[in-house]
Amino acid sequence: MTTRDWPGDSTTVERWIRDSLRPDPSEFEIRGIDDVRISSTVDGDDLERLVVDGTGAVLRLRVPKHDSAPGASTRPAASAPPATPEIVERRRGTARTVRMLARPVEIEGIPLTIDVQLDDAPIEWQVSASPVVPGRPESRYAIVVADDGEGMRGWFLASMAADDLTPLLTAILRPALKAGGARLRHLAVTVAQDGTDGIRIDAAAGVRWRLIAASARGRARIGIEPDGVVTVRDLRVGSRNPFVALALRAARKRIRAEIGRRHDLNEGLTADGVRLRLHDLRVTVGDEIRVSARLG
Repeated sequence: MTTRDWPGDSTTVERWIRDSLRPDPSEFEIRGIDDVRISSTVDGDDLERLVVDGTGAVLRLRVPKHDSAPGASTRPAASAPPATPEIVERRRGTARTVRMLARPVEIEGIPLTIDVQLDDAPIEWQVSASPVVPGRPESRYAIVVADDGEGMRGWFLASMAADDLTPLLTAILRPALKAGGARLRHLAVTVAQDGTDGIRIDAAAGVRWRLIAASARGRARIGIEPDGVVTVRDLRVGSRNPFVALALRAARKRIRAEIGRRHDLNEGLTADGVRLRLHDLRVTVGDEIRVSARLG
């Protein structure tokens, strides 16, 4: 593909989107990406419509195993990061409707419902002098939000069965810990409603690394405001393991400092200056854990 081919036609954009969905294989691999359906309509420099539909797809996560022998590093030798390639072409346009949905998608056998839509996003089609990610030619091309996302709006919804939370976290964490030489012995996580504007999270976990076994339990009460600000109302951790309990006692001051602390989820949405904020954020817990909000 040459610079004049970007954005090109719908096929070009769809091929680029599918490549962008694939994570760095040195970190982890997602199997089943090819089952995600992608469709688009391109009109000149405007992305009139883009739909990424994972409904019915079955995704499996694979974490590469690192050498956990004594003294061995789990990462490649440190080296200077490559220079960011120069952007040699920019073209402005608008993404009229972008929707990502999965009703549901299976991740490690657990069904999750996800539905996100953005409308009227100002965008810039960019072409770099060379690939941003070595070995991935498609990374030479990019779609970025322009003008701080001025005028962009949307909404999202995500839900899953409350009883599936522990199996999902176990399926994700167990191979990740195994790749690092540890073993997840047990995990139990429950989420419950805590008043009309909060949730309570109870967790207990046990991990073994070689001959060392550690376990801990904790409870957190989280307040959630419609504008995307969450507050840690209470936080307690403990362990029957004397060594873990001693470490937690040493960290008691830092743990207590978290109580009452407010975290604005919008800070994660405003990266690179994009003006996007959460409105009407709602988290409800019953048979399902359901999260919804408007974006604007």
